[in-house]
Amino acid sequence: MKVLITGGSGLIGNRITQLLLEKGIEVVHLTRHLNSKSGVKTYEWNWEKGTIDLKCFNEVTHIIHLAGAGIADKAWTTKRKRFLIKSRVHTTRLLFKHIEALDKLESFISASGIGYYGARNTEEIFTTSSQPHADFIAKCCIQWENSADLFKPFARVVKFRTGIVLDKENGALPKMSSSIKLGLGAPLGNGGQYMPWIHIDDIANLYIYALTNKMKGVYNAVSGQHTTNKELTKEIAIQLNKKIRLKRVPSFLIKTIYGEMADILLKGSRVGNEGLLKSGFKLEYPDLKSALKNVFN
Repeated sequence: MKVLITGGSGLIGNRITQLLLEKGIEVVHLTRHLNSKSGVKTYEWNWEKGTIDLKCFNEVTHIIHLAGAGIADKAWTTKRKRFLIKSRVHTTRLLFKHIEALDKLESFISASGIGYYGARNTEEIFTTSSQPHADFIAKCCIQWENSADLFKPFARVVKFRTGIVLDKENGALPKMSSSIKLGLGAPLGNGGQYMPWIHIDDIANLYIYALTNKMKGVYNAVSGQHTTNKELTKEIAIQLNKKIRLKRVPSFLIKTIYGEMADILLKGSRVGNEGLLKSGFKLEYPDLKSALKNVFN
């Protein structure tokens, strides 16, 4: 087995790489800038220019595709929204363009997001058979997944619609915890929006599980515990031994600061993980308390 990872230096990719190396599995990365910080061989590509170092495909049997610009890194201008989609779709198409260089590709495992179900407040529990929403984040995920399906005639395709990844150093959790430590943390809006989540080790191990188990199709990569923003904020404060001093952050303030992107902060869908559990995968951290306790300690 030899695994090629795109976006390997990111939150999930870095953890997957560590775990694969511990298992003695060969890993290579496709990166925009050559580096050795992950301790693996890196090859350069540029999806905007359509260039890629074809040596990256040598003897590769599996591709884990995580590349994509950060959804919440910058304001959603029209230009930024186009870039968010292209960084996901065009990277996939660039890989597919060189499918002939992959003689023994067994699986193509792609990231996606629970944004597929849209940013909306509802008590409905979404499954992988649920219809997508019609907002921007949903359209982004739809195009993302459709591009991954290009590989179906050539390999086993797996797509993980991922929730918030709980990690101490990267992602959404450090931002929330730092605010709470400063006494500025509080539920966003009314705090009732659901925030599907998964522990960093669980999502990394899920990708590795998909390499060796014949998973196929779409899975919701979430813990399955339906947690609201208010509940998540409260539990983070408990683990940090801090108090929530503010009642809430007003919705109008968040909308003023973030514009359209405020929807993914103020609205959130309930997402189920029945398909994931039926696959035989076991979550090490199925409940929020144990997950946060591990992350912070």
